[in-house]
Amino acid sequence: MKIFTLIFILAISMCSDKGKVTTPQFQAKTFLANDNVDLNYNIYYPETQKQKSPLFVFLHGAGERGDDNSSQLIHIAPILTNEVNRKKYPAILVFPQCPEDGYWANVDITEDGQWLPDGSKEPTPSMQRVIELIESLMQNPSVDTDRIYISGLSMGGFGTFDLISRHPEWFAGAVAICGGADLNKADNYKDVPLWVAHGAQDPVVPVDLSRSVVAKLKNMSGKIKYTEYPEGGHNIWNDVYKDPEVLSWLFKTRISRID
Repeated sequence: MKIFTLIFILAISMCSDKGKVTTPQFQAKTFLANDNVDLNYNIYYPETQKQKSPLFVFLHGAGERGDDNSSQLIHIAPILTNEVNRKKYPAILVFPQCPEDGYWANVDITEDGQWLPDGSKEPTPSMQRVIELIESLMQNPSVDTDRIYISGLSMGGFGTFDLISRHPEWFAGAVAICGGADLNKADNYKDVPLWVAHGAQDPVVPVDLSRSVVAKLKNMSGKIKYTEYPEGGHNIWNDVYKDPEVLSWLFKTRISRID
């Protein structure tokens, strides 16, 4: 089975900016999953901890895979923890790291270049560990379980769609950047507020993958927002998270529960 494979060589070169990542606010940790394999992750706690805080989980791209438990903080983490955002949107931030040979979602690429995300299969081992990590974090009394958010870029964009299709009941909102989804699973998360973003000129992940899931969700009257960057390539993620509307929208979303 071809999962991303050669096409992601280009993605890695575009996503990765490896080197020493200086994010002293984060704590590097490991989570022992049920398969007895450690999942590396970094966690940030807001400076002013309220009784309960939102939980924001971010899935990185292929270029940040590895075992250094640091590279996954290259993108987005610096934006979320800058002086303005960490005060305006205090949240518990979790950045898991996928191992070098792992993937967040099952995606086949055919010989003729079609991308086929497959949500009918069991979660990938890396995704299963993320699921277990989130389940563990949800038991923390400091976590506001009505305000759990998931987001990801590239490989993590596919992972975001995959995760909300498996556990839509967990998430108050999601942001999927330059990814794609199994359209057969879209009905699972049509009620999850979702913001999708993609570059129209993306040379790595075809923009039609985002367009297709957005169209499907709109036909279902899903809670969907879409931003397409006309001149954008693959690495649009900083533009997405520097758009003040995105974080404002995301952190306003919450699950309304009826007892």
